[in-house]
Amino acid sequence: MVRHIVSWNFKPEVPEEQRRQVAQTLLERMNALPSLIGCLQKMEFYISPKGLSNCDLAMYTEIDCAEHLTTYRDHPEHQAVVKIIHQYCCDRRCTDLL
Repeated sequence: MVRHIVSWNFKPEVPEEQRRQVAQTLLERMNALPSLIGCLQKMEFYISPKGLSNCDLAMYTEIDCAEHLTTYRDHPEHQAVVKIIHQYCCDRRCTDLL
């Protein structure tokens, strides 16, 4: 199993109200991915409380094996979420733990 952990910050120019809306959209879309992508064993998406963390959003995912990281990465449903993230977020940090 691979533990895939990613965090992001919103781009500075994204207004606070839009940040809340985007965070909620991402929460809903991310929570739907395990039922759409078979290799995902678990996915948890977090919206950090304002001012209490050095990242705005975080995700913890368990993928059944290292070979399926690319399956997850390239899946159309995941790529649709990535487009939203690229539009509103920056400062991506990622680690994969085997």
